Amino acid sequence: MKLYNIFSAIGLAAAMTFTACTDEVDYTPAKPVNTPGVYFPAEEEINFVVNSEADVQTINISRSTTEGELTVNITPYGDADKFTVPSTVTFASGAATASVAVTPLTNNMEMYATYMLGITIAEEFTSPYIQDSWEGSFTFGIEWPTIGNCIFTDDACGPVTGNPIFTWRVEVQEHAETPGLYRLVNPYGCAASPFKNYCNLSESYLVVNATNPAKVFLGSDPNEKYNTGVDLGYGVMSIGLQAYGTLENGLIKWPVKGLAVFDDEGGYYANTSGAFCIDLSEILNEQ
Repeated sequence: MKLYNIFSAIGLAAAMTFTACTDEVDYTPAKPVNTPGVYFPAEEEINFVVNSEADVQTINISRSTTEGELTVNITPYGDADKFTVPSTVTFASGAATASVAVTPLTNNMEMYATYMLGITIAEEFTSPYIQDSWEGSFTFGIEWPTIGNCIFTDDACGPVTGNPIFTWRVEVQEHAETPGLYRLVNPYGCAASPFKNYCNLSESYLVVNATNPAKVFLGSDPNEKYNTGVDLGYGVMSIGLQAYGTLENGLIKWPVKGLAVFDDEGGYYANTSGAFCIDLSEILNEQ
């Protein structure tokens, strides 16, 4: 019911706006914003490779005005100790874009662990009307070649907010040196996801450890929660295990209430219909 409550609030606000049109209202325009208008392009997809041979990665940053050379202060957050990020980035005179060089410190990372890195632009260089920060999550591993597209069924984020059980296709990879260790590429934020407009992660991996088909879990250990990046108005939702899943006939499934969803308001049983599924059958049949 949460998502429906959001729509109701929007409708109420609209109704109040129209009734106010019949009254005289003093209008105070917003103060003009006099900054270089530096921002992170929202539409740009960032593909980081974080493995034992990872080198410098780049993130593009843009500005609205291109006059003169400009040096901008930026600040990393999240797992910033796992990456080297410069404190400034410089635009050449006349240039609309520049690159932020980021180096993963793989010696500080644990294998198969997921880390979040965010970068924010100093307030004096941006404005309230443009995207002043960027963030992504990265799983440290060796190599993860893509093996195809699985059929992903969500019986977690959707139903716990009063929405239907949705199914869509998601790119899936398998660890090059560990058969049965999979990861789904940005399952809740990919183009096919019905939650893409509510997902705040530009890059995310859901690691699924099915090396033991009788004890399938998420992430690097069974107690780890997966940050979906999805916020439907009650905080970003994460998914955790209540019971092990299984891999059988190409289907990775969990028992009823074998998963839980957590947001700012607390935790809720998920997979209440037992429909949460990562269907690898097409991929495995071709191998």
